[in-house]
Amino acid sequence: MKKILVVDDDDAVREVLSAALIHFGHEAYKASNGAEAIDVLKANPEIEIVILDLRMPVMSGQEVCPLIKNMRPDVEIIISSGFIDEPVLRELNNHGVKYILHKPYPLPVLDEIINNHSSRQGM
Repeated sequence: MKKILVVDDDDAVREVLSAALIHFGHEAYKASNGAEAIDVLKANPEIEIVILDLRMPVMSGQEVCPLIKNMRPDVEIIISSGFIDEPVLRELNNHGVKYILHKPYPLPVLDEIINNHSSRQGM
């Protein structure tokens, strides 16, 4: 079981992803923007993976990504967004993001990525 933070400003997306993660046997935490994500990560050091939308109010995924990696370099970030251009993609790769899912995507693909993360980490 992985402990995963879902960060998305769309309530429906956040709820569907969280329910899917629970269905796949993981524990889900939620935040509606990057600033909330930082607070949730500080309060829950056991979180291993962050599923991060890029376009959000208050603090975007692009803004919060380097903050997360500086604060918690061990956390894997999965970008979940409908809007990604090449310069942003390069910037995210420079911050250690290995997985980018273009919305909409099949939820089993997300579970496969999470399971690959688990096996890569030796868990």
